[in-house]
Amino acid sequence: MAVTGTDHDVCDQPRSAAEARTQAVTSLVDQLGSTQHLDRERARLRLRASLKDAGTTETTLNELRKRVSEQPTSEDWHGRLAWLNTAEILLESQRDFTEWQHIVTSSVSLLEDGEVRVREAISSCVRLLAAQHGAQVVQCMQPAICQSIENNWERTVHPALVSTEGSPPAELVSEVLNGSYQRRIPGTGDMRHGSEGWHALETSCKVLQGLIQGSGSAYKPFFDDPMQQRLWLCLYHPNRFIRETGYETCGDLCKIFAGSPLQTWGKDLAVRLQDGLSENWSQVRLAACHAVRALLLTCDDSFTEELLPLLLPQLCFNRWHESDGVRLYSQGTWQQALKQQGPAWLARCLPQVLQYYESQARSNNNRGREAACYCMAELVRKLESSAILPNLSRIMKALLSAFRDDSWPVRDGACLATASCALAYPEECRPWLEVLFPLWKRQLDDNVWSVRAHAAMALADVVRAYQQAALDVVVPCLREMLPKAQEQPETTNIQDLDRPTPPGVVVIPIIPQQPHTDTTALFQSSGLIRNKAALTAIGDSCGCMEYGYTRPRQPWEASDGAVYLLRQLAEVEPQQAVPFLSTLAHIARLSHFPQARNLQETIWKQLGAIMSALGKRTFKPYLEPFIEPLFDSLTCGQQTTAAAAGEFIGQVRDLLGPNIWAGRLSFEQQAAQTHSPHVPPPAGQYAGIAVRPTTHRSSSSSALAGFQDVAI
Repeated sequence: MAVTGTDHDVCDQPRSAAEARTQAVTSLVDQLGSTQHLDRERARLRLRASLKDAGTTETTLNELRKRVSEQPTSEDWHGRLAWLNTAEILLESQRDFTEWQHIVTSSVSLLEDGEVRVREAISSCVRLLAAQHGAQVVQCMQPAICQSIENNWERTVHPALVSTEGSPPAELVSEVLNGSYQRRIPGTGDMRHGSEGWHALETSCKVLQGLIQGSGSAYKPFFDDPMQQRLWLCLYHPNRFIRETGYETCGDLCKIFAGSPLQTWGKDLAVRLQDGLSENWSQVRLAACHAVRALLLTCDDSFTEELLPLLLPQLCFNRWHESDGVRLYSQGTWQQALKQQGPAWLARCLPQVLQYYESQARSNNNRGREAACYCMAELVRKLESSAILPNLSRIMKALLSAFRDDSWPVRDGACLATASCALAYPEECRPWLEVLFPLWKRQLDDNVWSVRAHAAMALADVVRAYQQAALDVVVPCLREMLPKAQEQPETTNIQDLDRPTPPGVVVIPIIPQQPHTDTTALFQSSGLIRNKAALTAIGDSCGCMEYGYTRPRQPWEASDGAVYLLRQLAEVEPQQAVPFLSTLAHIARLSHFPQARNLQETIWKQLGAIMSALGKRTFKPYLEPFIEPLFDSLTCGQQTTAAAAGEFIGQVRDLLGPNIWAGRLSFEQQAAQTHSPHVPPPAGQYAGIAVRPTTHRSSSSSALAGFQDVAI
């Protein structure tokens, strides 16, 4: 009996293990139809892992074949999705699956399924089928896919929008009331999103893309004229997702038709890619960038020279696009396609490039207008003068129009770009200075700090270009603006309203028109303008892009911009900056208005660069007045201001030496420096040097006690 029992256990053990594996695989396949997305993804991963395990491969394949042989007729969409996921996993692991026609037929039946996740899963199965069986799958599926695209090409109309003919006319009052108070249904009329209403059109296009990707070179005979025209129509569809899929499909086709076969329709594609590279939707633009790279890198060199004049303006422009994906991908395409010939090609196609830049500078996309300014500045910096000089007037007109834009990033880009033009071609830009200097100056007290900083950089370039003639204009401007913070009222009320503002209403303050200041005499006396007649070439603004519609500018912002300008002036003309250090120390002490800490933060951030530009010998006599407001900022409690003050303290200490610097400080200031987390440790040649204690004593015993408490 004992032997019989042992034999029975030995015989049952393999059968139990096999049943356990079968049950585990069955459970995983069942989880592919779970209502939870996480469970479905976990089951997919585990099934793929079981197919790699020699002990479970055959059991898993048998269960997958069994499930795929069934019809995907479940009333619940989770069941239909589970069938497609099962078929995908099976096709990945078994390339010789004999019942692939059943998968094709079932996939076709699900092309217009009511659930989008079911339709999206078809593309992966079709891609695998086409990769394994090529032209046979294309021949079976492409007619059905094209029919689905045609069936859903037009947008479906909501039943509530269908008008009933023959209804009696309503009374005038009733008609007006119905038109004013009609019920708006979400997803219809004005409340309908631009991507709604096309049902299975996007997913059918995705399935077609998967069919092309999978079949590869086997798809060439099927890309006939009707199919080509259908693809071109997708590139202009109102739905942006259809356009995105269309451009991605074009990129796949370029790889399939690589070489001389691409010349038959490559130029037609390049013309259509011009629109894709100018899309407002960055995803669509990125898809067009993919297609452009595939087109330029797969065609012959001789054909590339025919395509570049068509694509170069957009490709060069997208290297400055706001979207990281578009910008980085376009830069990579530029390097791969043009290698070291970029500037030469830009000079060769400069008329087309400038025409495109001008159109983007007038576009309704403010980021496009900003990028156009940077692109024009790049042309001026990198191309030869023989190419730029005949077109400099066009560039300046476009930049001046952007300088009056109502979007501050556009004005910011135009500010830097016009300064680049003046630096590169000072004599040719001299007639434009009468218009440019008021614009540059106005940027110095803009509401945005980065605009003020960039305006100072622009004026520094102008000083580099025109030397003393520009200093005669910039220095009086600095003398006027730096002490403006003293005029800042104690309480700053941006909007004085007589009555409450309703929720959702944006109030634009009315700015009184400032009297016109004639600066022509100043510019002419400084020698900046020699030919005033040349100003007639400057086009006037259309008026609809006036840049003055913003909140009132504050006096402290003028001082803040002047601090940036002083820093730039110290780097260009150090001796011109020295007389302003006393005024700078005075405004650093101001604390009577709420934004005083912001102004102090700017001062401490820029004062380190000013000190480095002037040198220790020049700056040291002016250091004493800054110490008290510097340590006041260090202990003010506002983190950004304290951090800027601490950074500057570290710079001064490392410049003078820790012990010399400590000798200038009171006991309280030494304690604040020691215990502040914002002051970095000594660096450079003073790293690790201990500071000798000083004999300074505070005149205030209460303050000393407070610092002693902090130290404890």
